[in-house]
Amino acid sequence: MDRWRQYLFRTHSEDQLRTWARGLRMFRFCRAYGGHANDGDSLAVTFPYSSFEDLMSFFVSLGIELVHYPERPTQPEPGVAYPGGVFAQYPSLIPNTRWLKQPGHCQIAGHKVFAWCHPDVIRISISSDYDVTEGDVASAQLVEKALAEAPLQHRDPPSDDEHCICPRYYPAFFD
Repeated sequence: MDRWRQYLFRTHSEDQLRTWARGLRMFRFCRAYGGHANDGDSLAVTFPYSSFEDLMSFFVSLGIELVHYPERPTQPEPGVAYPGGVFAQYPSLIPNTRWLKQPGHCQIAGHKVFAWCHPDVIRISISSDYDVTEGDVASAQLVEKALAEAPLQHRDPPSDDEHCICPRYYPAFFD
């Protein structure tokens, strides 16, 4: 087995990932980049958006209330090192908005997710720390039902590379 396949199937067998892939419509298993990236494996889905209104209606439809600051909250200064506890006190803001806080850890359909907004895409992920479990897959299947009713269409794949188990890179997993 080549090195990439050894890494891809290090924690989950090919059969298990194939079963997960066939059981999910929107979420895709995304293998961590590893190394110093401090990332973990996750199930992920992305939703492109083009306006503030799109962003707001998406979260409202899912019952997620975004925090809106009446004025720009204090933010860390670029180039300044902060201890972790101090840095965590600064709210992360959604780019290109007038002071909406990133949703971060929240719930959809009663299940824990992590939602993060980039300038033109919302990424929703599910994982247990740095790994994906059978329970995470079951949660993703239920979250997908709520996401199917949301006003935006998901983009597949959520990560356009071989780290993402999707039809583009692993078509045999979806036959």
